[in-house]
Amino acid sequence: WNEVTTSFRAGMPLRKHRQHFKKYGNCFTAGEAVDWLCDLLRNNSNFGPEVTRQQTIQLLRKFLKNHVIEDIKGRWGSENLDDNNQLF
Repeated sequence: WNEVTTSFRAGMPLRKHRQHFKKYGNCFTAGEAVDWLCDLLRNNSNFGPEVTRQQTIQLLRKFLKNHVIEDIKGRWGSENLDDNNQLF
């Protein structure tokens, strides 16, 4: 857990995004997070190439529930995360 959260915080690329005519800096979409974390896990000897996108989404939901990430409005916990363009 600690290794994955540390790697995610240090390596997940952040960039500017636009949503509903507003610009947000230093954020990422849920889809970008799924792509990046899935690649990280598949290349990690503790997980391996059989990691699925659905498993990655479940892990990101745990990140959200445990305050590792939050949405751009500062919400966490009960919020859901899907493989889409939601900003975090």
